[in-house]
Amino acid sequence: MPDILRTNELENAIDYLEKAAYHFNNKEDKYWFKWLMISLHGALYGFGVCAIKSINNERVLKKFSKKKFKQKKEELIDYYKELGFEIDSNSSILDNSVWYNFSELLRIWEILKHCQNEYYMNQRQDSKPLHLTVNQQTAIKKMIGYRNDFIHYKPALSAITVGEDWIVINVKSRMYIFARFRMYIFDTCTLLPPQPS
Repeated sequence: MPDILRTNELENAIDYLEKAAYHFNNKEDKYWFKWLMISLHGALYGFGVCAIKSINNERVLKKFSKKKFKQKKEELIDYYKELGFEIDSNSSILDNSVWYNFSELLRIWEILKHCQNEYYMNQRQDSKPLHLTVNQQTAIKKMIGYRNDFIHYKPALSAITVGEDWIVINVKSRMYIFARFRMYIFDTCTLLPPQPS
């Protein structure tokens, strides 16, 4: 049976970016703005993860306490015992499995903070730390707020009556940095015309 979906963090970020372009250019759908904010968030978050991860997945995962680690390890051992497997509780493979599988991805603000840090960003010769203008920070904050409101929707009547294209313009300009080696993708999506250099 073929896979229903096979992807990775870069393909996922690109897919979000393509969906953002689609929703920006197809405003006849009354929910276009909702899906644009969700897609832009996913693209920015995804490219941020790609930028700081490099070849080490641990760089994008939140560490947890020894107490929680021990609890999760015991839960995993019990789970495998229920399936009929005996697990060596001192196995480093088990420790790595527990750490990776139960760790959470860093939040978007932590990812963006790492993207501004030379330690995380100077992994390659062509890598540079992210620098955000005040307008870009404001646009990202507003976009994240919209996305969170849409994802965690509370019963209410919502209306957005003012143009928010400035969010797209400011967020897009930062994604050029994240996708430097894949920059052509963003402009071939025709979200907005390329920004002058």
